[in-house]
This record gives sequence, C-alpha cells and structure tokens, in this order.
Amino acid sequence: MNCLTSMRLCARHVSKRPFTGLPKMQAPAFPLRQFPRMSSTAFHFAEGEDAQQLTRDANALLQQGWAQDGEGMGVTKTFHFKSYFKAVAFVNMIAAESASKKHHPTMTVRIGSVDVHWTTHRPRGFTQKDVTMAQHCDRGADLMGAVDPSQGLKCGPTV
Repeated sequence: MNCLTSMRLCARHVSKRPFTGLPKMQAPAFPLRQFPRMSSTAFHFAEGEDAQQLTRDANALLQQGWAQDGEGMGVTKTFHFKSYFKAVAFVNMIAAESASKKHHPTMTVRIGSVDVHWTTHRPRGFTQKDVTMAQHCDRGADLMGAVDPSQGLKCGPTV
C-alpha cells in the first residue's frame, strides 16, 4: 500500500465519524468591561527644562485648543481648512519652520484637516521647543485661514 492509498483510507475512516461540532462557549459569570486608557494630568517635562515656566506655557496651549497626548509628553491639535490645498500649504509652512529649528512634528494630512503632534525625543519629554512650535502653528493657521471643524472640507458628496 502506498502513502496516497493509506491517506485515502484514513480520510474515509475519519469522514464516517459523526461530527459533534465545536464545544459551546459559555458567557463569563462576570460582565466584561473595557477600561479607559489612563492618561496623566501632569506633563512629563524633559530633563533640564524649567517646570514652572513650561507649566504656564502648557496651560496656555490647552486654553488655545491643544490637548495633552496620551503619554503626557506632548501636545496635539487638529486644524481644519476649507480646501485640501490650504491644508497642504499649512503643512509646508510648518515644515519650513521645523527644518530651520531642527524640531519636527508628527502630522497627518486629510482632505480638509491636519493633525499636529509636538513632543521632544531627545531629551524625552515636553520642552520649550514644543511650546514655541505649537504657538507657530496657531499663528500659521490664522494666516492660512483655518476654520471651525464644521466648516472644514470633508470627503464625500456635499449636501
């Protein structure tokens, strides 16, 4: 008997057994909950930074619509525009200043909005560079014609 014949016989033998199905899963006795991601309310400043001054500056940014990132090491904000061209021009304005300051953000460009995230990687934490560049973004957004989120360009048909 060759290998192929034995596999066929084995397959016939297995296929004649009744299929009992998968075991039924029982719901756990306790309800499953998803816990919210914990974020710190205090910023983590980089080593060597003036904590009092950065606290004041960070609070001012929060008043201007910036939000603390999940790790407490930076700030994020979404800027909205009426056209994709204005969103890209805004990114280019940030890129030009970032190159001159040697401090670069993480940015996500959408059809009518740009997400900007500032944090410092070396030394790790929130620094005065982040504050300065976030303020630059706010000034640039005003010059580029940033709008309220409800007025920003959205993907899809207009109604």
